[in-house]
Amino acid sequence: MAMKTGQTPRAIAHVAISRIEGDKGYTDLVLSHLLDRHSFAERERAFVTQVVRGAIRWKKRFDWMIDHLFTGQRDQLPQNIRWLLWQALYQLEFMQVPSYAAVNECVQLARTLHLHRWTGVINGILRAYLRKPDGITFPDAETSPIEHLAVAESHPEWLVELMLHHFGFDMTREYCRANNQAPDLTLRLNQRKISADDFADLLASNNVDYEASPVPGFYRIRAIDYDFRTQLMAEGMVTVQDDSAGLVGLLADPQPAQIVVDLCAAPGGKSTHLAELMRDQGVVISGDVNKKRIVLLDRTARRLDLSSVHAIVADAGHFPMQRADVVLLDAPCSGLGAIRKKPDVRWKKSAREVRELADLQRRLINRASELVKPGGVLVYSTCTVLPEENEMIIDEFVGNNRRFQIVNAHTSNIADEFITDQGFIRTWPHKNRMDGSFAAKMIKF
Repeated sequence: MAMKTGQTPRAIAHVAISRIEGDKGYTDLVLSHLLDRHSFAERERAFVTQVVRGAIRWKKRFDWMIDHLFTGQRDQLPQNIRWLLWQALYQLEFMQVPSYAAVNECVQLARTLHLHRWTGVINGILRAYLRKPDGITFPDAETSPIEHLAVAESHPEWLVELMLHHFGFDMTREYCRANNQAPDLTLRLNQRKISADDFADLLASNNVDYEASPVPGFYRIRAIDYDFRTQLMAEGMVTVQDDSAGLVGLLADPQPAQIVVDLCAAPGGKSTHLAELMRDQGVVISGDVNKKRIVLLDRTARRLDLSSVHAIVADAGHFPMQRADVVLLDAPCSGLGAIRKKPDVRWKKSAREVRELADLQRRLINRASELVKPGGVLVYSTCTVLPEENEMIIDEFVGNNRRFQIVNAHTSNIADEFITDQGFIRTWPHKNRMDGSFAAKMIKF
């Protein structure tokens, strides 16, 4: 969607929102493209990122508020006016932005966009909110639990309904609330480059605010200088990866000299972690159907100085290889465990797509099982929280494949807090401060 605006951070935030909503762009890609084209200071970049992600995250809640504050017919309010109001409401409700700045800048931006006839409406809606910020009533939690959580916590109704069915009201509410919290940056240490002790000293000497993750080798970063982070990446010391993903590598437990296959490998976080765990001794065959993403995976392996990773373009359903010691199927999934990082995921998925993905996962796990040699292991993982894509897939697979037996995750170097009664790995954003994820390990007899 083409539009002319000034070069202020709020103007660029509006362009980003319009491209995400109007052109169906992906939040991270849109932000990366726009910010790379503008020479904003680090503080301004952070402002744009926070406002855009916040507006997309809370848009359902904001639309409910706007509809109750607007005195006209709700269908008469143009979508681009709503986009302006989203970012202003986010600044007012969730950021410590002075009210006069949020309101006046929003009105001025409307003028810049030649939306003069709507400036009075924008000013009126925002002033009405400021007069009584707690005066908007959301759907009742007892009589309309689905609509209440969908609006108050800004999630699609189909997802809320499915979560309520599986996990009940309290857990669904906590899950939704956690999805609306911005996560810490998580880094995985490449201990082939630097020891944990030396890395801790390096972080301290550069005034990095961090804590060690309960997943070995991972660090949760609360504050870090952008240039220093870039340096760590360039020198191959770290990889940006959620600590929940690190549990998959620990569960797989690859050994030096083994042959490992990662079927849906791009962009390469799990493949390179497996190689690091093997001390870069052995072979990791990393396949993905997307050629451009395979190029990125290969580049990542070279940045980390890993010679054991061999990236190939391959369809997981027709993988051109014989038996391996470890096969990882990080299955295509709905991504509903990673909403904290990707706020638009909740709006881009549907119940129908979940069913279609589950069908694909069943096909892929059967193909993956054919690549495991006797005595080898198959690891199935996702970054979603829905049983339809997790436990149900494994239960059905093991029930139909008697040569495979579930390996209880308690046998691995993994903390009990991440392990279910069935021996699977499950993480939750509200319980573990990491992405929602699932992993199961099976041995082939």
